[in-house]
Amino acid sequence: MPERKKQGPVLLEGLMPLMVFVRAVDNQGFSVAARQLGLTPSAVSKQVAHLEERLGTRLLRRTTHHLSLTEAGSIFYQHCQRVLGELEEAQLAMAALDERPRGTLRVSAPAVLGEVHVGAAAAAFQESFPEVQVELEASDRVVDLVEDGFDVAVRIAGTLKDSSLVVRRLADEERVLCASPFYLQRAGRPRALEELAHHECLLFKPGRVVREWQFQGEGASRSVKVQGRFVANNHLVLRQAALLGRGIANLPRYLVLEELRSGALVSLLAEHPVTQRHIYLVYPHRQLTPPKVRAFADFLARYFQRILG
Repeated sequence: MPERKKQGPVLLEGLMPLMVFVRAVDNQGFSVAARQLGLTPSAVSKQVAHLEERLGTRLLRRTTHHLSLTEAGSIFYQHCQRVLGELEEAQLAMAALDERPRGTLRVSAPAVLGEVHVGAAAAAFQESFPEVQVELEASDRVVDLVEDGFDVAVRIAGTLKDSSLVVRRLADEERVLCASPFYLQRAGRPRALEELAHHECLLFKPGRVVREWQFQGEGASRSVKVQGRFVANNHLVLRQAALLGRGIANLPRYLVLEELRSGALVSLLAEHPVTQRHIYLVYPHRQLTPPKVRAFADFLARYFQRILG
């Protein structure tokens, strides 16, 4: 091997020698690499030899039936993998510039939010992107996006920490205490949190009955015990019970926007905000996010900004 000399960048002569070198290492030989690349084994050997000559160092130890990397070869192999991987990603990105969102988009969303808002947003999304077919599952089942075959999921939580997913915050799930004018006329209007204990409260039962409501305080949250005779595992049912005058409900504001505007329901104790969570859109990490997912994420973010402000 000749003495190492300073040479111009190898990339100036093209990337083919790098591809040949990586394939030879990956396949532990020249023959399989040659078949994959449509070359002869002698052509592969010459490409690697030329690369070593240009670099001024030996990259591979060759025997009749085996190849192994030298120390320099191991370092160079790692760099080649990164360069070729980034090149492939760049090519995909350039191709995506001309791609329109299309194909089937599978969406998971919580039952009530899916019925009230995500379904409407998905239908409006199709007006703008008619080549996308939307499949929406509105269910409180927490899906595994990869195993269950979903492209995106809408989730409601305080925080999301799953590093395997891209997480995009869409809006706050602001909550509101509310009751009908009929109920307030009959039972009176609570003026302090402590008075809730003397009112009929409509209780949510996601698994067990929630008998404590959380409120945001100055620097700390506050828990208030409540009681009531009407229990349901669905916020739409609780909204209907509130409209019928059955008691005070603790509901997401997005569920009662029209009722609050019309006066069918009245907001209570607004000076004591209920502890809120957030609405997120999540989707798997990928080298390149499909155009249909990017378009839907942007559309849904604008939708919730317009609806919930």
